[in-house]
Amino acid sequence: MTHAHTEKIIEAEIRIEAAPAVVWDHITNVQLEQFADPLLFRLLDVPKPLRAELLTDGAGGSRTAYFANGKKFEQKILIWEPYTRYSFRFNPEPGFRVGYVFELSAGIFRMLAGSYYLRQDEAGGTWLRLETQYSVQRRLRYVLLPPITLVLRVFQRYLLTSIKRNAEQ
Repeated sequence: MTHAHTEKIIEAEIRIEAAPAVVWDHITNVQLEQFADPLLFRLLDVPKPLRAELLTDGAGGSRTAYFANGKKFEQKILIWEPYTRYSFRFNPEPGFRVGYVFELSAGIFRMLAGSYYLRQDEAGGTWLRLETQYSVQRRLRYVLLPPITLVLRVFQRYLLTSIKRNAEQ
């Protein structure tokens, strides 16, 4: 029996001292292995993201995200507007768990899609906004939405800060 889900979108933004073309390279092919993950992730069994590799670009293309637990997200690219917008579906492989019990591909909590928006400012830097779409089983939303949203906000901040550090090197 499948249960209805409540979908949510959260977003975070960061300014990066680099041109949109540089930032674009760091959001389409991500390297995170060199950064320590937050203690909260380790306590809650949130797998450390290692890298994401672009396989084919453009809408309909794909990217694979690799995690320290040996699992992957096979991401399908939905929108590809170089230096401006990049969106994808997460598609976690079966058995990808977070928080010890949450099966991301078919469970009560699901990661649905991600989007990056880039905007150059007058000083030549780039504002990078990340949107994350996720869902929680409707009957459990009042219990699960607050802690899941908190962890996702920490994850967004970690990811954006890591991208900033890479792009500004």
